[in-house]
Amino acid sequence: MHINRKNNRWIICDPALKDEVEDQWFTQKYWMNQGRLLGASSGRGAAWIIKSEWGKWILRHYFRGGLYAKLNQDQYLWTGIKHTRAYREFQLLAEIQALGLPSPQPMAARVVKKGLFYRNDLIMSYIPHKHTLAQILADDDLPLDQWQHIGQLIAQYHQQGIYHSDLNAHNILMDGEKIHLIDFDKGMQKSPHSSWQQSNLQRLQRSIEKVSGQSSEKALSAAWQALLKGYQT
Repeated sequence: MHINRKNNRWIICDPALKDEVEDQWFTQKYWMNQGRLLGASSGRGAAWIIKSEWGKWILRHYFRGGLYAKLNQDQYLWTGIKHTRAYREFQLLAEIQALGLPSPQPMAARVVKKGLFYRNDLIMSYIPHKHTLAQILADDDLPLDQWQHIGQLIAQYHQQGIYHSDLNAHNILMDGEKIHLIDFDKGMQKSPHSSWQQSNLQRLQRSIEKVSGQSSEKALSAAWQALLKGYQT
């Protein structure tokens, strides 16, 4: 991780990009003017697919959620660069990459402080995929062996202490047997423990039931049990 600070502006990047990264990389307009803005990401929030000289990337601006968003869309209270959302997600994604787990590679991040608050952006690699798990559940069934693969992948993350704060069907990318987890905002690495691991699985279970409109104890029983089997093995 390379960090460059100029006044109240920090740019964090992969060391290989330290002589290349520019502040304008973090604006949608820059990529649009070059004809390199390919469209919006399928995920939620302000995320754009861009075509860089180094491949396809995702550019995401951090927006607040919940009730706070009505008062303040994208400003966060400043408590130091290492506590900013972009810095922490960049650092976690770099650690996940070092562990060899399938996730986006962090490329660059920007944090801009103004007064007591800051805004931030993150650029990461684009993960080629056909569908999210949510899209598949809305339109079709998923083979049981695929459910088992999802459980195995989550177990790999949990064994390494990787906590995904928003593990849901929208954040699981599917491309045949290739499965990736995305959106590690507010995630962290912590000591493996059954309490947070089971809470993570329960969050995913609720998401799957909400998206599919089916119960994991009835219509989706075989699928959910296949996922748990994969997780336990």
